[in-house]
Amino acid sequence: MSQFDFPRINFHGSVLLDVPTGNNNKFAPLIIYDQVDALPYNPPRVYITAEQLPAVQQLGYAVSTDDTGQNYVAIEGISRENYDQWATSLLGRSGLDDCYIPLYKEIPLKGDGAQPSLYDGLVQPGYWNYFGDLSVFAEDIRITGIQVADGQGGVITFTHGNSDGCPAGLAQLLNQSFSFHQQFFEPGSRTTAMLCDIDSVGDTCTQMFCSLAGIYGNSLGQEKTYFTGVPCKSTFNWLSFSKVLNWNNPLLSPMSGGTYFNSTLALNSDQTDPLFQQDLNQEAGFSVDALSMKILIHQVYEVRNPLYDKMPTAPLGNNQTSVPKNPARVAFSGSLCPFVEGTDMKTTNIARILKNGIAANPTLDLSGIVTPTPMGQNQTPLSVPSTVQLAPAFLKVNYQKKVISLDVLNTICEYGVGLGDYSKYGGPSSIPPFLGFENYDFGPLSLNFLPDDQSPSTVIGTFDHAKDYNMAVFLARGGVMDFPIPPGIPDFSKGKFEIYRNGQPLLIEDDYLIQSDQQGSYAEQNQSASDGYKSDGPGRGPVILRCFYRGNPVTAPVAGKIRNGATNALEDFSFYDGVTFEYDTQKAGCFQYVLGINPAQYFTPTNKAEVFYLIANGYTVTTRVLAAAPELEVYLNGSVPLTWQVLYENILSNYHSVLPIMNAILPFNEAVWSEPYTMRRMLMLTDSKNWGGYMYMPVTRELSKNQQALLQMWAKQKMG
Repeated sequence: MSQFDFPRINFHGSVLLDVPTGNNNKFAPLIIYDQVDALPYNPPRVYITAEQLPAVQQLGYAVSTDDTGQNYVAIEGISRENYDQWATSLLGRSGLDDCYIPLYKEIPLKGDGAQPSLYDGLVQPGYWNYFGDLSVFAEDIRITGIQVADGQGGVITFTHGNSDGCPAGLAQLLNQSFSFHQQFFEPGSRTTAMLCDIDSVGDTCTQMFCSLAGIYGNSLGQEKTYFTGVPCKSTFNWLSFSKVLNWNNPLLSPMSGGTYFNSTLALNSDQTDPLFQQDLNQEAGFSVDALSMKILIHQVYEVRNPLYDKMPTAPLGNNQTSVPKNPARVAFSGSLCPFVEGTDMKTTNIARILKNGIAANPTLDLSGIVTPTPMGQNQTPLSVPSTVQLAPAFLKVNYQKKVISLDVLNTICEYGVGLGDYSKYGGPSSIPPFLGFENYDFGPLSLNFLPDDQSPSTVIGTFDHAKDYNMAVFLARGGVMDFPIPPGIPDFSKGKFEIYRNGQPLLIEDDYLIQSDQQGSYAEQNQSASDGYKSDGPGRGPVILRCFYRGNPVTAPVAGKIRNGATNALEDFSFYDGVTFEYDTQKAGCFQYVLGINPAQYFTPTNKAEVFYLIANGYTVTTRVLAAAPELEVYLNGSVPLTWQVLYENILSNYHSVLPIMNAILPFNEAVWSEPYTMRRMLMLTDSKNWGGYMYMPVTRELSKNQQALLQMWAKQKMG
């Protein structure tokens, strides 16, 4: 995909992310979910260190040991029947685990003695949105700008109320709505976009499955669909923890962050306005049948530590049930641009990448920027660091249009302005929302080109806050700065681009960029590489790495390494554009592999600054190996009768924990899960041909081959 090609259709607006939070082991060493087997721990566990063991034993608690030799105390008495009540209460306050309060007071969060204990009034096992439905619900996303190139190095940005000269088919989109709804104009229409983590405990890989996206509006008093398209799966990348400066506090992480989702929309020809298609083709210079979609998720507001008994239960967004609701409200900002088949990637960008090195993290002046104060008595404003790790910037040299484009949408930090009211159901760590946001003024910035021969650098162009990256202008431009190609530079591959601030480099180009459209893939335990991996859609295929040197494909193998993120073991690997990556499937679980040609890309971090650097800048592939579950074979071959208890314990208990709203919609009991119509519906939704759709069951994609077969076997038995 490309966020650089023309015309660019830029957007910004508000979205509800209704993510469920009950299975992410947020409050370690309280562990409630087994990532490897994709099943809840029943009962939940509190893990203890060797140093804590004597004190815990002195308190009289029974200590068990897991398969890896780690010690834990099981919280007996918490069962599936009372789990929801326990998960949505402060630890030790539900009336279900009173006898474990001394244990909770003894054990600090995350095993760090400097942290508060599990009984500090902040720990809710189900976290802040236990009953989320995974939906991505567009509240109000508007087209903020249309950009076209004049072919002479100039780029014109048209906005609502300032569209003179804009091609009519494009101008009509300004201020119209971008949405993922099934039927945009129908009241109560549901979204077709769902979030799904490869890693349901950590934050290494979040995917968005979406079945429809489009631009809709009103023309001469009539409802009008300008176009719709079917997006491919997208996977987040380039995660920054410092996008929103005055949320940059460990208590609020990841609210301060920003991250990209990239996808490609295949246009529906029968739902595309002819005038729009005509001008789209004219500006692109070819017949466009797909659009690249760049989305930045930022300004993430969550009500933390909520009081579930005061939480609203009225229908909200996609969630029309009566469960307590507390979705995150976020901003979606980005661009839609023509997709060039055979040239662009579908889920990430082919570009040159500029990085903010660890030693070059800028120090910012945060005086005058308000910091929020958590709810509760005797609270003080949160502290925020003045030194931040910037997310990378991306650059493309467009010789045809004679323009150099620099994407800094996630690189330029922002801050909240004006404080709203505290939530009526917020707990001690909840903060009020900001009323608006503005970009931080870094002062004048320049894009320079430094030749390899050490001759003087060339200033490509400058940009400043007043005219180029204040929030209104920034959003209209999709966060992209455009500069005419200067004369006298015959070959941009023979040098590096840099962004300068106050005469010093702020971001410097990394020669190599390694990407994959199969970021986020699934395998069966013990399968062979020839079986292929699931990533997007029903089929299986290889994981292909795309490798670029200063924006051009790497054609000859280059020696590098791959680091296993779990073990930190390094393996030699030869990188080139189009090389396949095969990973070990002997062990079930989620694994992240770090890819690199030089040590700065694959090194093992030793401190928090290095961790943040790699999260923002690293090249990774995240995989999920689904547990083989051989114990299910006796039911599948008919040796042992399949019962409801077997089905629930081996499959459905997972979704009772990962997605408890399922129980509110389709209660997990034998009578409901034996009804023939329901079983026919389930067979359709678990069919592998629907794997890439937003309604696939389970939307979390955590069904191994044996589990899927067992679920389908049960359904067929109940259908007769």
